[in-house]
Amino acid sequence: MYQDNYIDIEYKYDYFDKLKGAMVMSIGDKIKQLRQERGWSQAQLANQLKIHQKQISGYERNLHEPKTDVVAKIARLFNISMDYLVLDERDDLPAVKIGDRELLQRLEEIDRLPEHDRGTIKEIIDAFILKNQFKRLATTPGTHTISA
Repeated sequence: MYQDNYIDIEYKYDYFDKLKGAMVMSIGDKIKQLRQERGWSQAQLANQLKIHQKQISGYERNLHEPKTDVVAKIARLFNISMDYLVLDERDDLPAVKIGDRELLQRLEEIDRLPEHDRGTIKEIIDAFILKNQFKRLATTPGTHTISA
């Protein structure tokens, strides 16, 4: 078990997949995040989508979900897939606490990259974690195992 002020997670080979599980958000949360990343108000987003601002407010507060045509407009506007907006593919994984918001934002961006790029990043993270485990082993008396 690795612990510091930001992450409390057991690192195993599939640790990145567990981290993705922490990022499951409702469609309203995703819409709000995408809007805020661009610095848009609800009214500005509504104008772009040619819908009323109250609809955006309702989506973001999870009072109702957008119809398929609105989901398609949102996906095109933000250059994302409709699947990203509507699917919770990681419901089967346990939630992980990530207190470092910058890290969480970066992981969300990584999750949107093509599979090949995500694989490369996983390898880099694995190497970094392994390096730190070796450092801890070298400095901790009586420690003989690595949980990779």
